[in-house]
Amino acid sequence: MGMAIEVEGLVKRYRRKPALDGVSLSVADGDAFGYVGPNGAGKTTTIRCLLGLVRPTAGVIRILGHNVATDLGAVLADVGHLPGEFGLWPQLTGAECLDYLGTLQQRAPVRRRELCDRLELSQADLRRQVRLYSRGMKQKIGIIQAFQHEPRALVLDEPTEGLDPVMKERFVELLAGHRQAGGTIFLSSHILSEVEETTERVAVLKAGRIVRTGATADLTGERVRHCTLVLKQPLADAAALDIEGVSGLESDGLIHRFEFRGDMEPLMRRLGTFAVQEFLSEPEHLAETFFEIYGDSDQGRSR
Repeated sequence: MGMAIEVEGLVKRYRRKPALDGVSLSVADGDAFGYVGPNGAGKTTTIRCLLGLVRPTAGVIRILGHNVATDLGAVLADVGHLPGEFGLWPQLTGAECLDYLGTLQQRAPVRRRELCDRLELSQADLRRQVRLYSRGMKQKIGIIQAFQHEPRALVLDEPTEGLDPVMKERFVELLAGHRQAGGTIFLSSHILSEVEETTERVAVLKAGRIVRTGATADLTGERVRHCTLVLKQPLADAAALDIEGVSGLESDGLIHRFEFRGDMEPLMRRLGTFAVQEFLSEPEHLAETFFEIYGDSDQGRSR
């Protein structure tokens, strides 16, 4: 299997301060790859380098066999991209924005009408100026332009920002269809469920360096859950919640709050022996989780 994305020794410095410090990674053809880490780790800077929006200080980037530094046109023709803080031209209509972005892709927008229908962007919407769009509508334009020319690979930075839950689910369906067609995905997101649902491998970035790479299921399994347990009657033994993985226990009568890290199955078996009225478990956002796992280091201001 060939490599869709290859990054070797990527360095980007701003006023001598490294935003990226020797990033190397590879994504195989047809793979779905997540790119995560705390805010300021350098995720967005990496994607801007991948898309030729920022010139690296050092390093080599190849996408679908093309060197980004010397053959950017071929990269943009084969890659659907959605950079963070995606900007449009406020005086243009939605359709005009899609047309202009399509000229950069050098491919026919064969999926545009289908995508507009799936994301509920009407022809009337497309005739309106972008300055009248909501944040969610602008993000829909960004998603449509990324998919409209049937690219071989997708490079996406926080692609569901501004979307409502229904549209987020539609977007996940679009990613699944891209994978089924043999396409490659490189996705940066702080939303854990998005990464879990759409990627198989993930790299963790911290202070401009990759500190860990592995299967998504292995890494996301380390997240902390904030738990609230409400009982129908008091515990007979105060040590009953002395369970592996439980920390920060705070009890107030029948209500017990704690953090949990690890396999949920043993915890649920233990809770099954209690008179439980309600149990709530909410995972942290991905950025918070990895920030905790990898510590409070001196990070730059790059994204």
